Amino acid sequence: MKIGGGKKTGGVGTDTYVKGTGDKSQAKKSESGGRASSGDSVDISLKGRDLNRAKAMLDSVPDVRGEMVVKLKTDIALGNYNVDAGKVAEKMIERAIRDSIYSKK
Repeated sequence: MKIGGGKKTGGVGTDTYVKGTGDKSQAKKSESGGRASSGDSVDISLKGRDLNRAKAMLDSVPDVRGEMVVKLKTDIALGNYNVDAGKVAEKMIERAIRDSIYSKK
């Protein structure tokens, strides 16, 4: 398959593209009274704006809740932190079952 005509050139049809874009910018200048166009514009969808807003909210929340860490460290140091072994075992079994179900799919 031939691309770019019969001549061997450095690029594939790039000269035509560059010339074409140059002509369009000149047309915009003449249409706007000799001024160059102000630039590109971007429209962000409503979903995109919502995602940006959610990201900004998440960025404002600290990664580590310092007061919670201090309380837990203090409780552990004083011996006041109790772990319910039954709940831990239940969660371990739940996770093992869930992992085995999803690994089969």
